[in-house]
Amino acid sequence: MHEDGTENPNDILRDITEERCKQHLTEKAIFLCKIHDSTICGRCLHSEHRSCVEEVVDLLHEVVNIDCEKVNTMKSLLMEIKNEILLLKNEAEHSKENCNKNADKCVQECMGLGNKIKQRVDELTSGTRNGITKKHNENLTTHSHITKMCDEKTKWCHDAESKIDSFVDKNMAGHLYLMNRHFEKEVSDVRSHLKEFKHKHTFKEFGFKENDVILECLFQDLEEVCEQQEEVNGSDDGNANDVVASTTKINKTRREFTLLLSQVKQDLDQSEKVCKSVSRHCT
Repeated sequence: MHEDGTENPNDILRDITEERCKQHLTEKAIFLCKIHDSTICGRCLHSEHRSCVEEVVDLLHEVVNIDCEKVNTMKSLLMEIKNEILLLKNEAEHSKENCNKNADKCVQECMGLGNKIKQRVDELTSGTRNGITKKHNENLTTHSHITKMCDEKTKWCHDAESKIDSFVDKNMAGHLYLMNRHFEKEVSDVRSHLKEFKHKHTFKEFGFKENDVILECLFQDLEEVCEQQEEVNGSDDGNANDVVASTTKINKTRREFTLLLSQVKQDLDQSEKVCKSVSRHCT
C-alpha cells in the first residue's frame, strides 16, 4: 500500500495469483464468474464460461482498493454472530447448572419418597410383627404353665407309686387299704385337672399370609405415585427441556373409589327397579 492509502498493484497481483484455477492448475484464477460463484482463469472464460461473460469480474482491474464499508459490515456481522454464540454458550452453562441442581433435587425427592414408603411399610409390618411376637409369647407362657403343671402331676404320680411300692414291700396291707379307698378319686381329680388345664391353656395358631392380588395392586399404584415429567422453560422456541420428578396428585383413595363405585351400582339397581315398576304400571 502506498503512503497515500492506495493499493500497490503488485500487492493485488500477489493476492490474486495465490489462487490457481481448479480446472487448469498452471493458470491464474484472476476472474470471478458470478453465475457459478467460482474463480476461473482465461482459458475457462473462453471455453465453458463463454456464455457467462456478462457476469464475469476481472479481479485484477475491478478489485483494486479495499472496500472499508464492506469490511466494517463483515466485521459487524462477525461480532453479532460471536455475541450470539457467546449468549448461547452462557445460556447452556446456566441451563447445565439448573439441570445439576434440578437433578439433585429430584433425586432427593425420590429418595424422600422411598423413605416415606419404607417408613409406612415398616409401621404397617411393625404391627404385624408385634402381633406375631405377642401370640408367640402367649404360647410360650402356655407352654410354661402346662410344663409346670405336668411336672407337679408327674411328681404326684411318682410319690403315689413310691408309696404303693413301700406299702407292698413292707406288707402294710392296712395303709394300702386306706390309700386305695380314695385313690381312684384322687386319680379322677388329677385327670379332671389335666382336662381343665388343657382346655384353659391352649396354643394359639397363627401364620403370615400375603395377599398377592392387593400386593400387585400396590406395586401398580407405586408406579403411578411418582412419574418423570418434562417441562419447557428458558427458551423462546421451546427447545430447552427440564426433566423433573413429580408426585401424581390423587384426589381420591382406592377405598373412596370403591365406595363410590358401590354407590353408583346401587343407584343403577334402584333406577332399574323404578323403570321396571313404571313399565308395569304403564302396561
